[in-house]
Amino acid sequence: MRPISWRSLLNVLFLMRCVVSQQTALLLDKFEISLFSEDLILSSVIWLMPPYCLYEAWIHQAVDVSVAPRSTSMIEVEVQILGHNETYVVPDRFALPQCVSMFGEPSPLDLYVFQVGPDISSQNADQVIRILPGTTYLIRFMLYNTDKQIAYTNWSQPFMTRVFWTYLPPNPREMRFVFEGRSGGMVVITVLLSISMFMLLVGLAVTFATHK
Repeated sequence: MRPISWRSLLNVLFLMRCVVSQQTALLLDKFEISLFSEDLILSSVIWLMPPYCLYEAWIHQAVDVSVAPRSTSMIEVEVQILGHNETYVVPDRFALPQCVSMFGEPSPLDLYVFQVGPDISSQNADQVIRILPGTTYLIRFMLYNTDKQIAYTNWSQPFMTRVFWTYLPPNPREMRFVFEGRSGGMVVITVLLSISMFMLLVGLAVTFATHK
């Protein structure tokens, strides 16, 4: 039997790598999607916990991790209205959160929440719709490296937005300093007290203006 040359062996390894690099996206079926807080559901925005360790979950299943370095990977959030087949996406992709944030303090560079809404767009970006009050949505995460999809999660459990329009903080990052260390009930009380104080100040200003 004729021995295999090094050149032939290298060619075989190269072809195997090409096949692996063209593998279909992996389903990360054990990865769960959860809300930032079940007590803080808004009418036009869905706040999600960042998918800590999503990239690491892909690494554990991938055949060749070199095809998708962490530094060039991003997360896209897909959205479906319950009972509809159309799939929408959050317009901007998210940077990968650090896996260690799952066990300790989030890095200052990490997003504290993943925000879905108030606007989402069709996959080819030719249509923009809004997250609506009293509507149920399904969500899943898509892991991309540049423009190549490398992994995805199952669809989440149904998330229903509030029926009435609610106050939306201007920047989700501020939630870290406003709500840090508080329970869900305390978060709701804080929001209600803030709104009440604002209305009181407006009332006082109107009263003083009228008396003048």
